[in-house]
Amino acid sequence: MNENEARKQIENMVRFIEQEAKEKAEEILDKTNQELEAWKNEFKHNKRTYWKSHYLAEKKRKEVEGKIAQSKMKSSEDERVMKERMVIMQGLKKKAIETLVKTKKEKSSAYKQLIEDLLVEGLLKLMEPAVTVRCVAADKSIVKSVLKNAEKRFVQEMTAACEASKAKFNMNTSVSFDESPLKDSCIGGVWLMSQAYTSRPDAIIVRNSLDARLDICIENITPTIRSLLFPEDEERALEIKKSREAALKAMMEEHH
Repeated sequence: MNENEARKQIENMVRFIEQEAKEKAEEILDKTNQELEAWKNEFKHNKRTYWKSHYLAEKKRKEVEGKIAQSKMKSSEDERVMKERMVIMQGLKKKAIETLVKTKKEKSSAYKQLIEDLLVEGLLKLMEPAVTVRCVAADKSIVKSVLKNAEKRFVQEMTAACEASKAKFNMNTSVSFDESPLKDSCIGGVWLMSQAYTSRPDAIIVRNSLDARLDICIENITPTIRSLLFPEDEERALEIKKSREAALKAMMEEHH
Protein backbone atom coordinates (compact mmCIF):
# COMPACT_ATOMS: atom_id res chain seq x y z
CA MET A 1 0.00 0.00 0.00
CA ASN A 2 1.51 3.31 -1.05
CA GLU A 3 1.44 6.49 0.97
CA ASN A 4 -1.61 8.01 -0.80
CA GLU A 5 -3.73 4.96 -0.26
CA ALA A 6 -2.78 4.83 3.39
CA ARG A 7 -3.66 8.51 3.87
CA LYS A 8 -7.05 8.01 2.19
CA GLN A 9 -7.80 5.01 4.38
CA ILE A 10 -6.93 7.02 7.49
CA GLU A 11 -9.14 9.89 6.33
CA ASN A 12 -12.04 7.48 5.77
CA MET A 13 -11.61 6.04 9.24
CA VAL A 14 -11.51 9.52 10.77
CA ARG A 15 -14.71 10.50 8.93
CA PHE A 16 -16.37 7.27 10.07
CA ILE A 17 -15.38 7.87 13.70
CA GLU A 18 -16.55 11.48 13.54
CA GLN A 19 -19.90 10.39 12.03
CA GLU A 20 -20.36 7.74 14.71
CA ALA A 21 -19.53 10.26 17.43
CA LYS A 22 -21.90 12.82 15.94
CA GLU A 23 -24.76 10.31 15.74
CA LYS A 24 -24.07 9.14 19.31
CA ALA A 25 -24.05 12.72 20.56
CA GLU A 26 -27.34 13.45 18.81
CA GLU A 27 -28.84 10.27 20.30
CA ILE A 28 -27.73 11.28 23.82
CA LEU A 29 -29.04 14.80 23.32
CA ASP A 30 -32.43 13.53 22.08
CA LYS A 31 -32.72 11.17 25.04
CA THR A 32 -31.77 13.93 27.45
CA ASN A 33 -34.35 16.26 25.92
CA GLN A 34 -37.01 13.57 26.14
CA GLU A 35 -36.21 12.89 29.80
CA LEU A 36 -36.22 16.62 30.56
CA GLU A 37 -39.57 17.08 28.84
CA ALA A 38 -41.02 14.11 30.75
CA TRP A 39 -39.72 15.53 34.05
CA LYS A 40 -41.16 18.97 33.21
CA ASN A 41 -44.58 17.45 32.41
CA GLU A 42 -44.57 15.40 35.61
CA PHE A 43 -43.54 18.44 37.64
CA LYS A 44 -46.34 20.53 36.10
CA HIS A 45 -48.88 17.76 36.73
CA ASN A 46 -47.83 17.33 40.36
CA LYS A 47 -47.93 21.08 41.00
CA ARG A 48 -51.29 21.41 39.28
CA THR A 49 -52.69 18.52 41.35
CA TYR A 50 -51.27 20.00 44.58
CA TRP A 51 -52.65 23.48 44.04
CA LYS A 52 -56.00 22.13 42.90
CA SER A 53 -56.29 20.01 46.07
CA HIS A 54 -55.08 22.95 48.17
CA TYR A 55 -57.63 25.27 46.59
CA LEU A 56 -60.50 22.79 47.06
CA ALA A 57 -59.52 22.18 50.70
CA GLU A 58 -59.27 25.92 51.35
CA LYS A 59 -62.60 26.51 49.64
CA LYS A 60 -64.22 23.79 51.74
CA ARG A 61 -62.67 25.20 54.93
CA LYS A 62 -64.01 28.67 54.12
CA GLU A 63 -67.47 27.23 53.44
CA VAL A 64 -67.42 25.36 56.77
CA GLU A 65 -66.28 28.46 58.64
CA GLY A 66 -69.00 30.47 56.95
CA LYS A 67 -71.71 27.96 57.86
CA ILE A 68 -70.50 27.76 61.46
CA ALA A 69 -70.35 31.55 61.75
CA GLN A 70 -73.82 31.83 60.24
CA SER A 71 -75.12 29.21 62.66
CA LYS A 72 -73.54 31.03 65.62
CA MET A 73 -75.03 34.31 64.49
CA LYS A 74 -78.46 32.75 64.14
CA SER A 75 -78.10 31.05 67.52
CA SER A 76 -77.16 34.38 69.09
CA GLU A 77 -80.16 36.02 67.48
CA ASP A 78 -82.39 33.15 68.57
CA GLU A 79 -81.12 33.51 72.14
CA ARG A 80 -81.85 37.24 72.10
CA VAL A 81 -85.37 36.64 70.76
CA MET A 82 -86.00 33.90 73.33
CA LYS A 83 -84.91 36.20 76.17
CA GLU A 84 -87.21 38.95 74.92
CA ARG A 85 -90.11 36.52 74.66
CA MET A 86 -89.36 35.15 78.12
CA VAL A 87 -89.59 38.69 79.46
CA ILE A 88 -92.97 39.06 77.73
CA MET A 89 -94.23 35.77 79.18
CA GLN A 90 -92.99 36.73 82.65
CA GLY A 91 -94.75 40.06 82.24
CA LEU A 92 -97.99 38.24 81.42
CA LYS A 93 -97.61 36.07 84.52
CA LYS A 94 -96.95 39.14 86.65
CA LYS A 95 -100.06 40.77 85.23
CA ALA A 96 -102.08 37.63 85.99
CA ILE A 97 -100.83 37.66 89.60
CA GLU A 98 -101.79 41.32 89.98
CA THR A 99 -105.24 40.54 88.58
CA LEU A 100 -105.67 37.62 91.00
CA VAL A 101 -104.68 39.79 93.98
CA LYS A 102 -107.07 42.54 92.88
CA THR A 103 -109.94 40.11 92.24
CA LYS A 104 -109.35 38.42 95.59
CA LYS A 105 -109.86 41.76 97.35
CA GLU A 106 -112.75 43.01 95.22
CA LYS A 107 -114.74 39.75 95.18
CA SER A 108 -114.33 38.46 98.72
CA SER A 109 -117.52 36.34 98.69
CA ALA A 110 -116.48 34.60 95.47
CA TYR A 111 -112.98 34.05 96.90
CA LYS A 112 -114.47 32.52 100.04
CA GLN A 113 -116.43 30.06 97.88
CA LEU A 114 -113.27 29.31 95.90
CA ILE A 115 -111.41 28.48 99.12
CA GLU A 116 -114.14 26.04 100.08
CA ASP A 117 -114.05 24.42 96.62
CA LEU A 118 -110.26 24.11 96.80
CA LEU A 119 -110.55 22.45 100.21
CA VAL A 120 -113.08 19.92 98.94
CA GLU A 121 -110.95 19.15 95.90
CA GLY A 122 -107.88 18.68 98.10
CA LEU A 123 -109.72 16.34 100.45
CA LEU A 124 -110.90 14.25 97.51
CA LYS A 125 -107.34 14.00 96.23
CA LEU A 126 -105.85 13.04 99.59
CA MET A 127 -108.54 10.63 100.78
CA GLU A 128 -107.02 10.62 104.27
CA PRO A 129 -108.90 10.46 107.62
CA ALA A 130 -106.85 13.27 109.18
CA VAL A 131 -105.86 16.33 107.16
CA THR A 132 -104.08 19.56 108.10
CA VAL A 133 -104.74 22.80 106.22
CA ARG A 134 -102.43 25.80 105.78
CA CYS A 135 -102.94 29.19 104.16
CA VAL A 136 -101.46 32.69 104.10
CA ALA A 137 -101.85 34.77 107.25
CA ALA A 138 -104.37 37.13 105.63
CA ASP A 139 -106.73 34.24 104.77
CA LYS A 140 -106.85 32.52 108.17
CA SER A 141 -110.31 33.75 109.11
CA ILE A 142 -111.75 32.86 105.68
CA VAL A 143 -110.28 29.34 105.67
CA LYS A 144 -111.36 28.61 109.24
CA SER A 145 -114.92 29.74 108.44
CA VAL A 146 -115.33 27.20 105.61
CA LEU A 147 -113.46 24.21 107.04
CA LYS A 148 -116.50 22.47 108.53
CA ASN A 149 -118.64 23.02 105.45
CA ALA A 150 -115.84 21.74 103.17
CA GLU A 151 -115.50 18.66 105.36
CA LYS A 152 -119.26 18.12 105.19
CA ARG A 153 -119.31 18.44 101.42
CA PHE A 154 -116.44 15.96 101.14
CA VAL A 155 -118.35 13.38 103.18
CA GLN A 156 -121.50 13.98 101.12
CA GLU A 157 -119.68 13.54 97.80
CA MET A 158 -117.91 10.39 98.98
CA THR A 159 -121.12 8.95 100.37
CA ALA A 160 -122.93 9.59 97.09
CA ALA A 161 -120.07 8.06 95.10
CA CYS A 162 -120.02 4.95 97.30
CA GLU A 163 -123.80 4.55 97.12
CA ALA A 164 -123.62 4.74 93.33
CA SER A 165 -121.25 1.78 93.50
CA LYS A 166 -123.46 0.04 96.10
CA ALA A 167 -120.84 0.50 98.79
CA LYS A 168 -120.70 2.35 102.11
CA PHE A 169 -118.42 5.21 103.07
CA ASN A 170 -117.08 4.45 106.56
CA MET A 171 -114.08 6.77 106.91
CA ASN A 172 -114.24 9.31 109.76
CA THR A 173 -112.67 12.51 108.45
CA SER A 174 -111.03 15.18 110.58
CA VAL A 175 -109.79 18.46 109.10
CA SER A 176 -107.63 20.70 111.32
CA PHE A 177 -106.05 24.10 110.74
CA ASP A 178 -102.28 24.66 110.96
CA GLU A 179 -101.52 28.10 112.41
CA SER A 180 -98.12 28.35 110.67
CA PRO A 181 -98.85 30.45 107.58
CA LEU A 182 -97.61 30.00 104.05
CA LYS A 183 -94.99 32.43 102.73
CA ASP A 184 -96.09 36.02 102.14
CA SER A 185 -95.17 35.60 98.48
CA CYS A 186 -98.11 33.20 98.15
CA ILE A 187 -101.16 34.88 96.61
CA GLY A 188 -103.77 32.80 98.37
CA GLY A 189 -105.51 29.45 98.34
CA VAL A 190 -104.70 26.47 100.58
CA TRP A 191 -102.31 23.60 101.15
CA LEU A 192 -103.66 20.28 102.45
CA MET A 193 -101.39 17.74 104.12
CA SER A 194 -102.02 14.28 105.45
CA GLN A 195 -101.30 14.32 109.21
CA ALA A 196 -99.91 10.77 108.98
CA TYR A 197 -96.99 12.10 106.91
CA THR A 198 -96.62 15.64 108.27
CA SER A 199 -93.17 15.09 109.77
CA ARG A 200 -91.81 13.11 106.83
CA PRO A 201 -89.77 14.67 103.99
CA ASP A 202 -91.97 12.87 101.46
CA ALA A 203 -95.17 14.27 102.98
CA ILE A 204 -98.27 14.02 100.82
CA ILE A 205 -99.27 17.60 100.08
CA VAL A 206 -101.96 18.96 97.82
CA ARG A 207 -100.86 22.47 96.89
CA ASN A 208 -104.12 24.15 96.01
CA SER A 209 -102.71 27.65 96.32
CA LEU A 210 -103.55 30.25 93.70
CA ASP A 211 -99.87 30.31 92.74
CA ALA A 212 -99.83 26.58 92.05
CA ARG A 213 -103.08 26.73 90.09
CA LEU A 214 -101.76 29.68 88.07
CA ASP A 215 -98.57 27.76 87.26
CA ILE A 216 -100.63 24.79 86.04
CA CYS A 217 -102.81 27.10 83.98
CA ILE A 218 -99.80 28.83 82.42
CA GLU A 219 -98.15 25.50 81.64
CA ASN A 220 -101.27 24.26 79.88
CA ILE A 221 -102.00 27.37 77.84
CA THR A 222 -98.44 28.50 77.08
CA PRO A 223 -98.46 26.87 73.60
CA THR A 224 -101.70 28.70 72.79
CA ILE A 225 -100.36 31.99 74.12
CA ARG A 226 -97.15 31.60 72.12
CA SER A 227 -99.03 30.82 68.91
CA LEU A 228 -101.12 33.98 69.41
CA LEU A 229 -98.22 36.27 70.39
CA PHE A 230 -95.52 34.75 68.18
CA PRO A 231 -97.19 33.16 65.10
CA GLU A 232 -93.82 32.98 63.35
CA ASP A 233 -92.49 30.51 65.94
CA GLU A 234 -93.21 27.39 63.87
CA GLU A 235 -91.50 28.79 60.79
CA ARG A 236 -88.57 30.03 62.87
CA ALA A 237 -88.26 26.66 64.61
CA LEU A 238 -87.94 25.00 61.21
CA GLU A 239 -85.24 27.50 60.20
CA ILE A 240 -83.32 26.85 63.42
CA LYS A 241 -83.53 23.11 62.87
CA LYS A 242 -82.20 23.42 59.32
CA SER A 243 -79.44 25.77 60.45
CA ARG A 244 -78.29 23.39 63.18
CA GLU A 245 -78.37 20.44 60.79
CA ALA A 246 -76.27 22.38 58.27
CA ALA A 247 -73.74 23.37 60.93
CA LEU A 248 -73.50 19.79 62.20
CA LYS A 249 -73.03 18.47 58.67
CA ALA A 250 -70.34 21.08 57.99
CA MET A 251 -68.43 20.14 61.15
CA MET A 252 -68.62 16.46 60.28
CA GLU A 253 -67.31 17.15 56.78
CA GLU A 254 -64.45 19.19 58.22
CA HIS A 255 -63.33 16.25 60.37
CA HIS A 256 -63.41 13.90 57.39
